Amino acid sequence: MQTRQVAVRPCPPHRRHEALQQLAAAHDASRWQALAEAVDIQLAQQAPEWGGLFIAEAKGEFCGATWVQRLPGNMAQLWQPAEEDETAQALLEAARLWVSERGLTLCHTVIVPEQNARAAALVAAGMQLISPLRYLVAPAKTRLSETSTAAITLVPWATLTQEEQHALISAVQVDSMDCVALREALGTEALIAGFYQQDAYAAAHWYVVRAAWRDNMPETAGVLLLAPRPAVNAWELMLMALLPSWRGYRLGEQLLNAAFRQAQAADVERVLLSVDATNLSACRLYQRAGFIDYHREDVYAWVSPRAFCGAPR
Repeated sequence: MQTRQVAVRPCPPHRRHEALQQLAAAHDASRWQALAEAVDIQLAQQAPEWGGLFIAEAKGEFCGATWVQRLPGNMAQLWQPAEEDETAQALLEAARLWVSERGLTLCHTVIVPEQNARAAALVAAGMQLISPLRYLVAPAKTRLSETSTAAITLVPWATLTQEEQHALISAVQVDSMDCVALREALGTEALIAGFYQQDAYAAAHWYVVRAAWRDNMPETAGVLLLAPRPAVNAWELMLMALLPSWRGYRLGEQLLNAAFRQAQAADVERVLLSVDATNLSACRLYQRAGFIDYHREDVYAWVSPRAFCGAPR
């Protein structure tokens, strides 16, 4: 069987609408809103940069598209082509080279676990699986039994200087089992930029966790980052993490209860979160709290080899 000749080039302005429509058709309905929001963000920029948008043509006819969307923190997101054929491979190779030439730290994309052919195409294009994610939900009225003899309090994030915020986020990542490859690749600054990019209300509901044993002075123990999601009448728990010295004392129940109380006080029905499926201790805690799965996806990425050299350990 003769293989058709596919030419890939940056998308010219007059074909941009067609290319974006093709990308929408390439993704299932759960990703349409995210793509629409990504396009809106791009168009809202003073000088939108579409250099990462590529189209494929065979005999002069449009036959596919892919888009590398630049994100804060020297990161990007890949919006995949529709198929897993030679056209898709040519588009993915063009996107990979574009990411490499710009020295981006990480470019990620997501698929659902059942998309075996799509996963194989991404691996063939040099991507690696960096995190299998579970998306969980529980009623905001949920409360857990608290067994720790230490007590926690929440202090507004703004009480810390920027340097202290970065130091704390870096410290709670040490030896964490959540999304290890992703954290090592990004580093603290990019992680914080990613949290801000996800939360239109940042950092109004972000907290420093203080903890103390009975009769002792409270000390910094971790972070709790929450974000309202009014479109789905929920709050999202974006990050719940403790310093290594405070792990193992069953403070997770108190932290979750604090998140539930914050959400219920805001009169929302649900709390959402995502967790690395390989982080078994966190998954067990969320299961005890009554969280149930509503979605799963695998995160694949091109990761710059230089990223691991400067990652916090």
